[in-house]
Amino acid sequence: MNGQRRSATATVLVFAGFGLVCGLVGAAVLWWYASQPFTIYTASYQPHDLRSFHIETVSVNRFIIGLIIGGPLFGTAVGALVSMTGWNLVRRERMIGTD
Repeated sequence: MNGQRRSATATVLVFAGFGLVCGLVGAAVLWWYASQPFTIYTASYQPHDLRSFHIETVSVNRFIIGLIIGGPLFGTAVGALVSMTGWNLVRRERMIGTD
């Protein structure tokens, strides 16, 4: 029983670590994308009279924090689900001669 508990803990930690890595990568991509300048050029018939305006940006800090915290939480939930149900289906023991 102690081996199964250690295996379940390892599974949950692996999935939580994977969720943390995915959350950090997602937050980095969102931060990079949100920091890019976004300019809209208006159409003009004069080739040297292009006018542009900038769109106001929305703060993405809440989303970045959500990705960093939510990734491990989601990974922990998936790891717990997998350790309870999924691996039991794979590791099911078969009795010899009962096919």
